[in-house]
Amino acid sequence: MTDFVTPPEHETDSMPTVSVLMPAYNAAHYIGRAISSILDQTLENIELIIGDDRSSDSTWDLIQGFAEKDPRVRIFRNDTNSGPAATTNRAAAMARAPLLAGMDADDISLPTRLEKQKEVMETRPEIAVLGSFVSHTNDKDEVLSLSPTGPTSVAEFEELRRKGEPTLVFGGTAMYRRDLFERVGGFDGNLRAAGDLEFCDRMADHGAIIAIPEPLLLYRIYSSSNVMLRFREGRRTHRYLAARRTARRNGDPLPSRDEYVAEEAALRWWSRLRIWMDDASQYN
Repeated sequence: MTDFVTPPEHETDSMPTVSVLMPAYNAAHYIGRAISSILDQTLENIELIIGDDRSSDSTWDLIQGFAEKDPRVRIFRNDTNSGPAATTNRAAAMARAPLLAGMDADDISLPTRLEKQKEVMETRPEIAVLGSFVSHTNDKDEVLSLSPTGPTSVAEFEELRRKGEPTLVFGGTAMYRRDLFERVGGFDGNLRAAGDLEFCDRMADHGAIIAIPEPLLLYRIYSSSNVMLRFREGRRTHRYLAARRTARRNGDPLPSRDEYVAEEAALRWWSRLRIWMDDASQYN
């Protein structure tokens, strides 16, 4: 990594209670609002670590400006474009707080998000990942819909696990303990899409994945977001994780992602067409 910036030593003596990890790539249009939504949280004793994934727009210049004005902002720039999962892992390696929180560079956290999540995490050791519901917004910041994603109780989480269903929360709402993050090896840096789902899938072996049943994040939907640009890749990761959960439940060897991709590519043409049509339906 190059272009690493950290606050002066005399400004970092107070240890933060939450480290917010924000990977960013060509996010100049939205990142200012995303950063401000973190710095304006009711929980003030935080640090925000932003990793610029070698953007080609003005993202790096913008985050340098925030780092110069607020000592809670720490930034770095990757040598090469590495993807959000790998960039988040690098940000986590810099983190000082016992709690880590995800944040996407194009979303907006509501003011009480981190305070509410911290209170739950400090009193509920059985929770491995804590997220929240989100409100979908468009390019104009208009609220489109509520997304009640994630189990809201340990009982619901355990029932989903029993059925082999995914247990996840939106990655941009996730909060988790740094020691557990390090124990499971962080995010899979090889994944460019759906890395948060794969991360939750592994974290679920160590505790419950729970969502606070209220929208604490405005989740932006637009055609050039990483989720949309890599939509089919993300859907393939969803199918791979389903196959991995089935193998685990049946006591079979767990397939690697490369093995699953090869098996899917070898399917008959009509099976591959059915997958393509299902992906297209979900995309639309």
